[in-house]
Amino acid sequence: MNNRRNFLIQGTLATSAMLALKPLQTIARVTSPFTGFGGSNNKLIFLHTTGLGPTSDHQVIRYIKEIKNNNKHAILLKAGQDIQDETGTLTYDASMNESNSLSAMTGDYKIINKGNQRTGIITATPGEKDIIQKVNTLSSWLKKEKKCAVVVCLSLLGYKNKNTPDDITLAEKSNHLDIIIGGHAENFKAQPYIVLNSNQEEVIIHAAAGNVNALGKIEIDFDWQGRKRNISFSDQIAKQTTSAA
Repeated sequence: MNNRRNFLIQGTLATSAMLALKPLQTIARVTSPFTGFGGSNNKLIFLHTTGLGPTSDHQVIRYIKEIKNNNKHAILLKAGQDIQDETGTLTYDASMNESNSLSAMTGDYKIINKGNQRTGIITATPGEKDIIQKVNTLSSWLKKEKKCAVVVCLSLLGYKNKNTPDDITLAEKSNHLDIIIGGHAENFKAQPYIVLNSNQEEVIIHAAAGNVNALGKIEIDFDWQGRKRNISFSDQIAKQTTSAA
C-alpha cells in the first residue's frame, strides 16, 4: 500500500487547499490569503520563505508584515540559506542562517510560544552525522518533555536524493515530526506533500522555493484539548507590479 498522498495546489496568489488528514478533519471555508485568518488561541499560522532577497517584490514583504501584524499566532520561518534577505524589515521567528536565531537554538532546537501552543523548531543540513537519529531524538524530546504541540524541521537535505538522506526519507523514518519545511533552492517539490511516518502519522513536507516572491503558509487549528483538528495550505506568489510614481 502506498503510504504517500500527493495533494496538488492549483493557481498562485490566493489559492488554498483544505486537506482531509486522519485524525484531522477538514472544514470547507475560504479566507483572505493574507489578512483573513482567525485570531483564536487554538490556531497556529506557519509562514515560510526560502529565497526572499533584494530582488523580491515589495508586495511580498508587505503581505508578510500584514499577516504578522494581524495575527499574533503567526510564526515566520526561513528555511533557505546564504540568501541576503530583508532582515532589516522582516523579523523571523527562526531561520537556518540568521545568527540570532541559530544562537537561540541551544542544542539545535528552539521553542516558540504562541497562543496556547508550543512549537519546537529543529534543523537538518546535508552531511550531518546520523541526521535521522538526531531529528528523531530531538523531536521526541520536544514533544514528550517540552510539551510542544508541533515540531517543525527546517531542512536543507533536498526533497528527493539518490544516495543521501532527503526530506521524504526523513519524514518516513521520523516519529514525532509534524512539518518539514524544505529550504533547498533547487531540489524541492512545488506542491505540499504528505508522508506517513514510522507511527503511520502524517508529516507535511512543504517548500516555498524557486521564486524570490514565494511565500508558503500552513495553518493548523487545535481543539480545546490541544489536539490538531484542521489544517490548510497555500502556496502564494506575488505578481510583479510596477509601482506608481
